[in-house]
Formats: sequence, structure tokens, C-alpha cells
Amino acid sequence: MSLDDLAAMAEIIGGVAVIISLAYLAIQIRENARQTRLGSAIALNHLINEAFDPIYNNDRNIDIWTVGIADPSSLNEQDQAIFSLFMARLVNTLLTAFLHNDHKVLESEASERYIGSLKSILDSPGGKYWLAELGGDEMMSDWARNTLERSAHVQTFLTHGRGKVGERDV
Repeated sequence: MSLDDLAAMAEIIGGVAVIISLAYLAIQIRENARQTRLGSAIALNHLINEAFDPIYNNDRNIDIWTVGIADPSSLNEQDQAIFSLFMARLVNTLLTAFLHNDHKVLESEASERYIGSLKSILDSPGGKYWLAELGGDEMMSDWARNTLERSAHVQTFLTHGRGKVGERDV
């Protein structure tokens, strides 16, 4: 075997090694992305659970939430203020799912589940009342309000909630 033959063989082996290295790198990048999405989903789930903590902290808060979500006008002024704070906390936390969805951080199924929870809360009598009568949309950040306004998932009942007041632009 001549020196030229050995050089050609080394070049082939080097090329194969580069291809194997690139394949390994691609696998590692894919696994890292999967781990990042998983970590993000866990963090979001934890954040959402923490958002519900004050509601489940005591019986009075549970009563305020359950009455507020079904018939918020029956709450006294102080309890309506507490209910409004619960709503702001939950809505803004659940809006994080939109951010994760926009950046493809969460699997679409997980995003849809959180967005569905947000829709359910905002579509409830309490959610509509919060938006229309308790100034819920003013309590949200500009980003949150814009996200809700551009979302096909929540646009209809966001408009409906605002429409009850009749003074605000849709």
C-alpha cells in the first residue's frame, strides 16, 4: 500500500468521522431542545399552580372564587375586589402559555390546554363580568391585552365581555 493510498483512506475516514460528528451533534441539539421544552412546560405548570394557590389557601377565598366565577355581581364590594385580583393573577399567568406557544416552546397540545383554561375562565359569567364591569382589561399589561385581542381563541368573548359596557372600543 503506497503513501497515496494511505492518504486517500485517511481522507475517507476523516470524512466519515465528520459526518458521524455532525449526526451526533444534531441528535444532541434535538435532545437539548426537547429537554428545554419539557423544562419550560414544567415551569409553566408550576407557575399556573402557584397562581391558584391564594384561591385554595382558605375557605373564604374558595367561596369568593366559586361565587365570583358563577355570579360575581352577588359578591360584596370587598369580595369583588379580591375576585378581580384573582382573575388578574390567573389571566396574566395563563397568558404565559400564549408566549410559549408563539415561540414554539411548548408542544401545541400543552399550549391548547392552557389556552383552553384561559378561554373557560374568560367565558364564564365571572370572566365576562371581570372584563366588562371590574376593569379586567385595564388590569392587564399592554402585551396581555394585545395578545388576547389578536387571538382567535378568545377574541369573540373578549369582545362580548367588553360589549356589555358599550363605552369601550372593540
